[in-house]
Amino acid sequence: MRIAHVVNYWPNAAGFAYYTEQLMIGIRAHHAERQYIIGEGNTAAVETDLYRAAPYWSRHENYVDDVVRGIREMKPDVAYLQYAHDLFGADHRFPRVVEAIEKAGTRTIVNMHSVYPASRRMKFGRSGTVVDFDRAIGAAASCIHVHTTRMKTELVERGLDASKIAVIPHGSLPMEKRDQAASRKELGIPENAKVVLFFGFIWTGKGVERLQSAFRLLLKRVPDAFLYIGGYTRARRWGIYVKYLHLRGSLLGIGSRTRLSGSYVPHEMVPSVFAAADVVAMPYQQDYASVSGVVHQTAGLGKLMLCSRITKFDEVGEHVSPELLADPDSTEEWATRLERLLVDNAFAEEMRAKILEFGEDTHWERVGEKHVQLCDALVAGKAAA
Repeated sequence: MRIAHVVNYWPNAAGFAYYTEQLMIGIRAHHAERQYIIGEGNTAAVETDLYRAAPYWSRHENYVDDVVRGIREMKPDVAYLQYAHDLFGADHRFPRVVEAIEKAGTRTIVNMHSVYPASRRMKFGRSGTVVDFDRAIGAAASCIHVHTTRMKTELVERGLDASKIAVIPHGSLPMEKRDQAASRKELGIPENAKVVLFFGFIWTGKGVERLQSAFRLLLKRVPDAFLYIGGYTRARRWGIYVKYLHLRGSLLGIGSRTRLSGSYVPHEMVPSVFAAADVVAMPYQQDYASVSGVVHQTAGLGKLMLCSRITKFDEVGEHVSPELLADPDSTEEWATRLERLLVDNAFAEEMRAKILEFGEDTHWERVGEKHVQLCDALVAGKAAA
């Protein structure tokens, strides 16, 4: 069985390169055959034991024929498409390319990393909402892959075939464990501080302002606390927002206990950033169903975490503990829960054990096995679920 991935890949850091790499490694643990990358943009032409990659298509063009050319040349039995609006667009091209791949004899698995509210406006179909777009994808693909039961439920409620929707969790991977003191020195963090980390793309939906306000309260209770914001903006227009966050931190009086990098964290630096932290904070404010890659990075290391009580973090409340969720609009609850994780050692150890168990349950090798089973079923003409 030959598996391909239609995606933007390395050296494109802003996208699904990291996810696809870990997915391929997880699959490889149970399926030894080389995989194939039908790459977008400046995806590097590379051939390794794990995969062969080549650039074929661009999100800025009508990519249907270019993707199908890659499918015909690489001849996969199954093709994964890592869908995002900013990669494939929210227009007729994506349902058409899925349909064209199916007509070429390849089964398609569309990984919908986010399921937006049915009321979300979109210039597609008669309704002018995301519902018609999701239905078109559901009709064309052999399988829709989502990460949570809630995501599947919302798609079924808007008319997609439940037998086509497979729920497989996002994978977790233990990163290299580095020395905490050395990592803090490298990042300019006081060695004996109690460190709260925000990591990932920075934009208004990530709740960084709310975290700053909560951290101001936390500092009054835990004077040796330190906030490290490690991340950058995916689009240039958010650059001014990062400058605003710098200024806001100073105005709140937390500037001396805060470090905001505001720049891309190289892959080789990520283990150091996580090693420096005591708690990873995810104060997101988002109205759609999805999961967080940062949750699974954190779980892979067994680091403490605190997340917003929103649909994105359903799996944390259900499979780890509701004690690790806080109201995204309450700075008081965020400060209180962070304080407990930082100073109540018994509670912290209890939560850490549960996070480690969750990381083991969602280890990429276990997730990869589920994907191989899914691909085998589709090739055999069986339903996805």
